[in-house]
Amino acid sequence: MDAGSIPAASTMYTSEVIAYLINLERAHDRLVSATETFKKVGIKFELEVAVDGKRISLPHQNYSELKYNLLHGKKTNLGELGCYFSHLNVLKKFLNSNEDYALVCEDDIEFDENIKKIIDSALNSGINFDLLRLSGGSDKTKEKGLPIKLKKIHKNFYLALNLGFKSGTGCYLINRLGAKNILQRLDIMSLPIDHAMDRDWLLNLRSLSITPAPVYLKEDLHLGNSYIQAKSEYKFAFYKRYWLMVPFRLANELTRLVYKIFLLVKIKLES
Repeated sequence: MDAGSIPAASTMYTSEVIAYLINLERAHDRLVSATETFKKVGIKFELEVAVDGKRISLPHQNYSELKYNLLHGKKTNLGELGCYFSHLNVLKKFLNSNEDYALVCEDDIEFDENIKKIIDSALNSGINFDLLRLSGGSDKTKEKGLPIKLKKIHKNFYLALNLGFKSGTGCYLINRLGAKNILQRLDIMSLPIDHAMDRDWLLNLRSLSITPAPVYLKEDLHLGNSYIQAKSEYKFAFYKRYWLMVPFRLANELTRLVYKIFLLVKIKLES
């Protein structure tokens, strides 16, 4: 998407939203694939060279290994550190631009052919958001995050509010407030980026999603071919993992549910 200042009028267009593509320097095949993907839907992007987890050494001043172990129930995965810091780097670059919104994308995604219209319609829906989650998984038939439909925006696509955790950060739209709050409050990693960003109540931002997801993961690049390799080998033994992690997860999901119900009521009143 071409850079340019967003007009003061209510109408916004995707041509005025800056797009970033996160790609590892050694993942040239993914860059080729992603370039073709963006070209098919007419979106231009700025390339963000990802932080390579293989080049990260521990301990790291911006990583709390103990909290990660306790809250996530896994041993350190340097690939997840690289992914986390890559997203923060993109948000820093965005805030140094003059744009009001950024489309942040990973390199294993595929767009619905109507993606530009979907984003335009979401921006002009009359429902405010700071973060808009656009991507799902590699299985298009399964929707993540227990989405509650708020408003039909284009064809069969709806603006939605997730009552549950929505994994993945393959593609999302974010405004300056969202980026600023994430950078301020997530500068020290203690959870993978998708878990950390999906806690609106701590980040003081409003996140919504599109359902069904108009962006999905390419099966040939994601399943079995991930550079992060967040496999079961990183999990602690059963008896350790669940005593450490379950209390946190239960509290987190209960807080999420209460917060999202409150937000749902607020959105309905605003409408």
